[in-house]
Amino acid sequence: MSTNLFLKQNSIATQLINFVFSIYCVIAVAITVGQIVIEYKHTQQAIEDELKTNQQIFEPVLSAGVWNLDKEQITNTLNGMLAIPIVIGVKIEQKGQFFTGMGIIKSNSGEVLKFNENAKPIAVVGADSTNIFSYEFPINYIFRGKSREVGSATIYSNSSVIIQRVQFGVILIIINAIIKTIALWCLFVWAGNRLLIKPLLKLVHAIDKVDFDELGELEINLDNKRENELTIIESSFSEMLKNLADTRIEIIKSHLLLEEKVKERTKDLLESKNEAEQANKAKSDFLSRISHELNTPLNAIVGGSQVLQCNMTQGDSDNSILLKHINTAGLHLSMLVKDIMDFVYSNKDEFEVNWEECNLNDIIISSIVMVQPFTQAQNITIDYEQKEHNVYADSGRIRQILVNLLNNAIKYNKKNGFIEVYTSVNSEGAVQMHIKDSGIGIDSSDQELIFEPFLRLDYAKTNCIDGIGIGLSLVKTLVDRMQATVSVYSKINIGSTFTITFKQKKEIQH
Repeated sequence: MSTNLFLKQNSIATQLINFVFSIYCVIAVAITVGQIVIEYKHTQQAIEDELKTNQQIFEPVLSAGVWNLDKEQITNTLNGMLAIPIVIGVKIEQKGQFFTGMGIIKSNSGEVLKFNENAKPIAVVGADSTNIFSYEFPINYIFRGKSREVGSATIYSNSSVIIQRVQFGVILIIINAIIKTIALWCLFVWAGNRLLIKPLLKLVHAIDKVDFDELGELEINLDNKRENELTIIESSFSEMLKNLADTRIEIIKSHLLLEEKVKERTKDLLESKNEAEQANKAKSDFLSRISHELNTPLNAIVGGSQVLQCNMTQGDSDNSILLKHINTAGLHLSMLVKDIMDFVYSNKDEFEVNWEECNLNDIIISSIVMVQPFTQAQNITIDYEQKEHNVYADSGRIRQILVNLLNNAIKYNKKNGFIEVYTSVNSEGAVQMHIKDSGIGIDSSDQELIFEPFLRLDYAKTNCIDGIGIGLSLVKTLVDRMQATVSVYSKINIGSTFTITFKQKKEIQH
């Protein structure tokens, strides 16, 4: 089916014509049926009036026959009455009792009867008494100048007589309605096709041909000679095409201008990127150099303090305490320098992960041993229920992550608090490591910020907690490099729980 044919069959104009014509057909059928009913009722009334005229014709003859009880005369009269086309039966009664009859009649009980050859009425099986109507008149005989009622006569007719009478008229009514309907349909189709369908098809075809790159070549002509809605549509469509063509030119100009601005912006961004990379490289080199320069004297301080502690005598208790403080401060400063070095190298492209099967239980035990000395100041206990779990990752980086999280759990804990380390397997079969503390907790508004580098929360600043704010940032970087995930659940004054979820070996992408 072609597009034009589809549009023509499904257009609004076609639907409108079909709708209007459908309504017209319903109205025409209703009017035709009404005319037939009116014609039927009118003919029935005419037949009833004709039945009444038989009284004047046959009453004198019937009255003489009934008065004289002349059966032959009555029979001849009844035959004469039945010869009239509209009469199907006649019934004669005397004093309310059946006297004689002929043809088809209706008894007083409503039963349809028909007289046989012996002039005896018999019931007609299946006959519909509602189709029979009648006219009854008294039979009066004039004797010695006085009128006396000697009986009554009932003349019967039925609907078949009416149908025979109106049949031709009804056929003419139906033929007339059909001819009018066909003529009106042809007029609808012709007028609709000329005034609506063809112009709308041209409009749809023009809309379908609209091409933003060839607007100047498109024209529309609906061949509409009168001022109406289609004229307005044609004018508006032409104006729209002109506006689109003008807009296209403006868009092309804007596009060319935008391309120039994009080139300039791209150039600026590249320069800014290079400057940022150089600044970041300079920062990394500076931190690396500073860390390297700090490590040399720190190693000497830590090593010297440890040697002096080993050579101290019992009488030098004050010096022993001082050396212990020097050694603790040196170890802490050395750890900070190591974190800086790790942070610098973790942000470089040459950072590598040494993938291997790691025994998580051994890593946790060794990490707890490393941070155990820092728990004594606040009398913090670390609980760990050993479980055997293997993960595919970098054991050194896992230990580094765990030590950082344990250090934070110690620094931000309460006196006589606790730290609980435990492992589990989630519903997807991934191994998880949890570090739970009884510390101060983290506000919900700060939980998204704690992994930012060099960021320190207000509590750490107010309470002079040492650190430079790269511990959790380093944790997040190392976790991402091992394709794991880190999450935190925390409530103020209750504590925090950090969870590391490791991917299974089959999910690791190298």
